[in-house]
Amino acid sequence: MRFCFILFAYLSGVAVVSAAEPFEAFLNSHCLRCHGPEKVERDLRIDQLSRDFKSGEDAHLWGEIVERINSGEMPPEEEPQPTENEIAAVITQLDTQIREGRAARMAARPPVAHYRLSRKEYQNTVYDLLGVRYDPAKPGELNADPLWHGFERIGSFLSLSPSHVERYYRAAETVLNRAFPDKPPETQTVRMTAADIRYGGGKQQQEYLDRFGIKRPLRALIFPGRDLQALRPHWFGRTGSEQSGLYRARMQVSGIRPQGGQTAHLRIGERTGEGTNEGLVEFDILAPEDEPEIIEFEVFLEMPTSLEFNVVVSDIISRDKGGHHRNILGGSNYIFTHTSETRLLNPTGPKLFDEAGNGIFSFVLLDWIEWEGPIESQTERATRAGIFPPDDATPEVVANHLQQFAERAWRRPVAREELRFYLSSYETELAAGESINSAYRVALLGVLTSRNFTYLVEGDIQPRQQLTDWELASRLSYFLWSSMPDQKLFDAAQNGTLTGDGLASQIDRMLADQKINRFIDDFPRQWLQLHRLGMFPPDGKLYPDYDVWLEASMHEEVIQVFREVFANNLPVNTFIASDWTIANPRLCEFYGLPEPKTSGFQRVTLRPEDHRGGLLTTGAILGLTSDGTRHRPVHRGVWVSEAIFGKTPPPPPANVDPIEPNPPESPKATIRQKIEAHAQNANCAACHRNIDPLGLAFDQFDAIGQWRTHERVEKGTGADPPVDSSGTMPDGRTFTDAEQFKQLLLEDRDQFLHAFVEHLCTYGLRRVLTVDDREDIEEIVKEAKLKQYQLKDIVRVVTMSDLFQKR
Repeated sequence: MRFCFILFAYLSGVAVVSAAEPFEAFLNSHCLRCHGPEKVERDLRIDQLSRDFKSGEDAHLWGEIVERINSGEMPPEEEPQPTENEIAAVITQLDTQIREGRAARMAARPPVAHYRLSRKEYQNTVYDLLGVRYDPAKPGELNADPLWHGFERIGSFLSLSPSHVERYYRAAETVLNRAFPDKPPETQTVRMTAADIRYGGGKQQQEYLDRFGIKRPLRALIFPGRDLQALRPHWFGRTGSEQSGLYRARMQVSGIRPQGGQTAHLRIGERTGEGTNEGLVEFDILAPEDEPEIIEFEVFLEMPTSLEFNVVVSDIISRDKGGHHRNILGGSNYIFTHTSETRLLNPTGPKLFDEAGNGIFSFVLLDWIEWEGPIESQTERATRAGIFPPDDATPEVVANHLQQFAERAWRRPVAREELRFYLSSYETELAAGESINSAYRVALLGVLTSRNFTYLVEGDIQPRQQLTDWELASRLSYFLWSSMPDQKLFDAAQNGTLTGDGLASQIDRMLADQKINRFIDDFPRQWLQLHRLGMFPPDGKLYPDYDVWLEASMHEEVIQVFREVFANNLPVNTFIASDWTIANPRLCEFYGLPEPKTSGFQRVTLRPEDHRGGLLTTGAILGLTSDGTRHRPVHRGVWVSEAIFGKTPPPPPANVDPIEPNPPESPKATIRQKIEAHAQNANCAACHRNIDPLGLAFDQFDAIGQWRTHERVEKGTGADPPVDSSGTMPDGRTFTDAEQFKQLLLEDRDQFLHAFVEHLCTYGLRRVLTVDDREDIEEIVKEAKLKQYQLKDIVRVVTMSDLFQKR
């Protein structure tokens, strides 16, 4: 990904030479008068600081010098002031030296030998090992993973605290209890009509309807503010943790959309402790009232539970993210069959339909729902076959069973001696009167809480450069599948065929496997730092069209675009610009695209007037680089620098004054104008001129990614000012808007390819890249260019590279 030793210099337009003359000249002219042989302020003599940046002896002092020059504290106001170019040169030179020194020290360290599994990897691994579904992100389960520039897999960051140990122990117990319950759960199927769900049976209601000559069946009317609590534990008979599992649902639904209003959107989820429905499953309901559709879905449920069915609309949701329990009827005693038959609605409640029968709100009509579960596939059950020894097993047979399980769980051959402690625990439990199964479960618990399971172990006592075949098998599987190797990979490692054509064959097989969807879901999420989307919920008064379904759709659009590029092996420059996107009805409505005829995500052709295409103009990227009230061009520029060019700009000075709101008595000014005024200071301008153009190119998009021609300024005199998204790249090339900016990026696609390869390798190697990786990265980039920049081929090149097979 972004090398520690490479800075933003390639964009700066300032030559950075290997010798130290540029910054030495600056120090001589502006610093040594106060921090040199003749005068020593603050006990700092810059002339005596070590220039050996690789040793890191005075790195903290050099960092403070960069900070003070960058903030304008050095030189002081009464001294001759350097020019903007001089400041840019010295900051770039010193910061590059500091980073190169840090990278050299990192490269000199011994290779990392242990990489803790992330929560997502732990979840996938226990599923592939035991066929058990477990959600480690649920409150009270495993700790959240620390992030490094969006990546949650960096080994040096994934430490293990005492709280981790306790939670891993509880997680392993939960997993084993689900894998080997005392009484296997029975799959049941329950079907309920709207009358059963909403009206408690419907017989009396139907008799009531007959008196009015209404023959249509009752329907459950779900509308904004009213929750339909449609799933209760007693539906499934006996409840408890043993009933947790995968449930399959089918339901017949249709939607009512007010004229000019939003598509009816149904959210099904559990109510949290804060009283909000976070949404396990969500749908846009496009089917009209007289042509209902049958929707099928699967969802993992921790029982006992109670699901709520809500209709979500932005004007309610945006006021309180997730809070949409307003009772618009004032009561629950309503009877509904059809929009043409509204006589039996609650007469004391607010009006739901106009005189023509059009809905005033968005509604979902539920006719019936069918639940089946918990369900298990034969493949899931097969993963657990043979793990427990027979009831009359000898100690040798028990040891063999445990050894076979440990080799799968630890993803390598396991010597009998390594299991001595676990077998001893088994014998102790037996001696205490426990059954073989109960005692053996203790041994299994030990295997699942061992560091050999929770960590990827790459290394041994003897130093070596290359991975073993077993280590390579795990690196491949956790890169492409975010989980443990399957049996074919184990066999290849055992047979020593993970080289040459054998390795290529395994990689092709893995790329074609359904589990590659885990890579498609995880890599772009981490590369593009999508965790930041929604970090600052937009102000509902400023952005009433924003809701949590829109946010979820924005997130999914990015993943689906990546999926499309990967599946069709398209060039990676498609991420910069394209004439299509993958959108659902909610996004089409938000972007102003033609409304699709069916729900779900689908490929949508874009026109120039749509102002979209590529990742940079998606709502997700524009939203994650904004805050809850306004867009932030500088943050957008930093994101483009990191995600697209793989370069992290120098950190901003401490205590930078924020951009103040527009004074009521002053003419309205855009954020761009305020930034440009701020950057008049030569110290600020030195860095802003490299960052700002990358973000200002998208000024025609507001904080949630809506297209605009004028910037809305809440206070001030005059009309809202027009947006200016033009700019000049540090190398002198100019652009007028985001589309021209994207064309300039396409001209630099080799730089983007280089950065993309770095991101892939950071993700796959689970570490920050160093100077030692430079030549290997260049070889991968060279090979990727021969593959015409195609995404799937680039992933294949990375996995076949020498770098990927090194420790």
